[in-house]
Amino acid sequence: MGAATGGGALVAPAAAASGTTVTFALQPGNSPNYILPLVSSAYFTIVNEDQFEYLMYRPLFWYGRNGTTDFNPQQSLADYPRFTVNRAGDTVATITLRRWRWSDGRPVTTRDIEFWMNLLRANRQDWGVYVPGAWPDIIRAIAYQSPTRFSITFNRRYNVAWLFNDELSQIFPLPQHSWDKTSAHSPVGSYDQTPKGAVAVYRYLNGQSRSLATYATNPLWKVVDGPWRLQAYAPSTGYTVFTRNPAYPGPHSTAVARFIEEPFSSDSAEFDALRAGRVNIGYLPAQDLSQRGYLTRQGYQIAPWWQWLFNYISINFNNPQDGPLFHQLYLRQALQLLVDQPAIVRHIYQGYAVPTYGPVPAVPPRSRYVAASELHNPYPFSVARALRLLRAHGWQIHTSGVDTCGRAGTGPTACGAGVRRGAVLSFVLLYPSGSTVTTAEVEALRSFASEAGIALTVKGTPYSTLTTTIYSCNPTTHVGCGWQLADTGGWEYYAYPSGEQLFKTGGSGNSGGYSSPTADRLIEATLTGNGLQPLYQYQRYLVDTLPVLYLPTPPYQMTVYRHDLAGIVPQDPSLNVYPETIRLSSG
Repeated sequence: MGAATGGGALVAPAAAASGTTVTFALQPGNSPNYILPLVSSAYFTIVNEDQFEYLMYRPLFWYGRNGTTDFNPQQSLADYPRFTVNRAGDTVATITLRRWRWSDGRPVTTRDIEFWMNLLRANRQDWGVYVPGAWPDIIRAIAYQSPTRFSITFNRRYNVAWLFNDELSQIFPLPQHSWDKTSAHSPVGSYDQTPKGAVAVYRYLNGQSRSLATYATNPLWKVVDGPWRLQAYAPSTGYTVFTRNPAYPGPHSTAVARFIEEPFSSDSAEFDALRAGRVNIGYLPAQDLSQRGYLTRQGYQIAPWWQWLFNYISINFNNPQDGPLFHQLYLRQALQLLVDQPAIVRHIYQGYAVPTYGPVPAVPPRSRYVAASELHNPYPFSVARALRLLRAHGWQIHTSGVDTCGRAGTGPTACGAGVRRGAVLSFVLLYPSGSTVTTAEVEALRSFASEAGIALTVKGTPYSTLTTTIYSCNPTTHVGCGWQLADTGGWEYYAYPSGEQLFKTGGSGNSGGYSSPTADRLIEATLTGNGLQPLYQYQRYLVDTLPVLYLPTPPYQMTVYRHDLAGIVPQDPSLNVYPETIRLSSG
C-alpha cells in the first residue's frame, strides 16, 4: 500500500483511578467519517482505517507486533498461508481460518471472505487502494473448500513476501449473514453471487456508511469481529465512544471498558489539556517540543511514534518547462547535496527525526527490509560539491542571484538534453500549510539552496489542495503540470515496502511522473523474484538515482502518557491503536 500521510493519541480523565475510560485525542481535522471496511477512494484515510474501522472490524491477517510491521498471528483470523506452485507455474495460497466469531455469535467463515471478494471485484474502481493489475486483478481463481479453508490461485508466480504482506493483507471478512442486502427492508440473501447483485449490495452499504448520523443506531454496524463496538458517534465533530466486544477472542486486558475518540479543534487546545492535567495520554505538538521537561515533571512519559513511512520532496518530471532539468541526474544530485539533514534533525526537530537516504523507512529499527545501502548517505550536505557539479555541466554560478545555463547541449560538460541556454535554476516548492515545523523545514531548504545560487520560492497551501495539484498533471497534454517541487509529508507502506505504486511508470502514487526502465525492471523483480535481494537491489538504485529528494523523517507524533498506564509502547508503525491491551500500573 501506499499513501500520502495526513493522528491521534490516547487520552483519559486525569483521575486515572477509575481506569475504565480512555480517550483518544484526534489531531485537528482528522475525524472518522466512514465505517464500511471496503473504503471508497473518497474516504481512504489513516483515521478511518487504522483508528476507527480496525477497532470494530479486523482484516484476515494482522500486521504489527512489538513495534514492528511483522505478521502478528495472535491477532489474525487465519493461520499463515501455505504457499505452493501449481503445474502451470502459478503461486497458490491455501488459507485456514482460526476459530473466530462475530459479536452476534455466528462464526466467521469462508462465506464472509467470498462476500468481501465478490463486492470488491464488482466495485473495484471505487476502492481506495485499487491499482489496475494488482489486487484483485492478479487472482486467477478462488476455491472455497470448506467453511474454514479456501485457496487462491494467482496468475503467475510471485514473491511470497510481497504477496502475503501487501496483497493478502487486504482481505477483510464481512458478515454476509447480516450485510448481504440491497436495502434496509430487503431480506438477507445471496445477492453478492452475481456482479449486478454485488453492485447493488455495495451501493446500499456505501450509502449507509455515508449516513453518519445513523452510525450508533444502524443494526448493520452492530455486528463486529474486532475488540470494540460503536456506542455513540457525533457526526458534526467525529466524537466517538466504543465499548468492549465480549466475543472478541484476541489478546486483551480488562482495564479499559470504554474507549473515546475525541477531536480537538487545534494542537494548542490539546496541549492546554495536557498542561492542565485533564488528560492521561495525549500528544505533544511538534512546535511545543521545548515543553518536554515540564511534562515529565508532571508525571508524563514521552515516546516518539515512528510510522512505517519515509519523507521526501516530489519532483515533477512532466513539467513542460523544467522537466528537462529535473531529468538531469547531476541536478538532482546537486539539490540533494543542498539538504543538510543533520541540521534539520538537530535544529528543527530537536533530535526527533531520522535522516533518510532511500525509499524504505529507516524506522522503526530492526526491519529486515532495509538494505545496507540505505544506512549511509551518498549525498552528505556540501555546497562546494554541489557547485562543482553545476559548473562541470555548464552552469554559470551566481550565489548572490540565480544560476544560469551557459553551455546548452547534451555533451558531458553541457547542461543536458532539452535545457536551453539561459535557463535558470529557480523553482517553487509547495508544502502543506498549517505546521510551524514544516514551514521551518522548507525555509531551511530555501536557505541551503540559495548558497549555491538556486532560488527556491516556498509556498504553503492546504493539504487537500496540494495533493489535488500534484495528481492533476496530464503528461500527454501537460495540462495541470505547472508545479515543480512538492513536500507532501511522505509515503506510508503496507508491511512489504515495494515501489510499484510510487515509482513504477504509471503508478497510482507516482505524482511526479518518474519513469525509468531500470527501476521498472527492479520493481517487477521485487514482486516476482525470490527472497529480499530484489528489494535490496531496487533500494540501491533509488538511493543513487534520486527519483525524489530525500528529507529527514520525523515521528508521526510525540505520544505523551501518564506513568500509571502500561501497554502504550511500543507503538504500532502502521498507526493502529490497541486500547484493549492498555493496563493500569502503580509504577
